[in-house]
Amino acid sequence: MPWSETTRMQQRRRFIEALESCEYTMTELCAAFGIARKTGYNWAERYARESWTGLEDRSRAPLRCPHATELSCVEALLEERRLHPRWGPRKLLARLRRRHPDWNWPAVSTAGSILRRHGLVLPRQRRARRLCAAGKPIVSAFEPNDVWTTDFKGEFRLGNRQLCYPLTVMDSVSRYLLDCRARESVAIVTAQPVFEDLFRTHGRWRPKPGVKATRA
Repeated sequence: MPWSETTRMQQRRRFIEALESCEYTMTELCAAFGIARKTGYNWAERYARESWTGLEDRSRAPLRCPHATELSCVEALLEERRLHPRWGPRKLLARLRRRHPDWNWPAVSTAGSILRRHGLVLPRQRRARRLCAAGKPIVSAFEPNDVWTTDFKGEFRLGNRQLCYPLTVMDSVSRYLLDCRARESVAIVTAQPVFEDLFRTHGRWRPKPGVKATRA
C-alpha cells in the first residue's frame, strides 16, 4: 500500500487499527503498508505511550550537538564580555584560558558567533568616504594657465615589444591639450623634461641661474 503525503497521519491510524484487530501479523502489515518492521514497531510503541499524538511527525534535528560549546564556557564568555564590552573574542578567550586552562574553550570564530547571537556585538558603521564629485577638479582654476592636469594614459607595446606610456598635459580651464608625448616609463626622470619644455613655452617657469635645462 503506497504512502500518501497528504494522508500520512490517516495511514498511521489505519496501521494501528489493523494491528489492534489482531487479524494480521506485524510482518504482514509492514509489507502491506510498505514500511520496515522497525518503523512498525516504533509506531506501535509510540501509540502505546502517547496514544494518537505519538504518531505525529517529529523533528529530526539532533537533541544534542556533540560539538556544541559547553554552557559553562558560554556563560563565562558572556560575563567577561559584559565586564569588558570593548574586548574582542580573541582577547576574551586569552584571559579566560589563563583563568580556566582545563576548560574546553571554543575557537575565536565560534566565540564571536556566540557574542553576536546574544546581542553583544554591534555591527560597525562604515565611515563615508569623502571624495570629490565625479568631474569636479580638486584645485579651482579661474583663468587659462592657472592649473594644468597631467596623467599617463595607460600603456601599450610598440612594434619592437617595448612598452610606451603616453604622458598628457592639459589646461584645466580651456581644456587645451598642451602636450601628449610618449615616454619609456612613468619615472619622474622621464616626465621632467616634458614639463620643462612646457613651462618654457606656455608657463612662467624660469631656470635657475647656472642650471642648464635638459630636453627629452
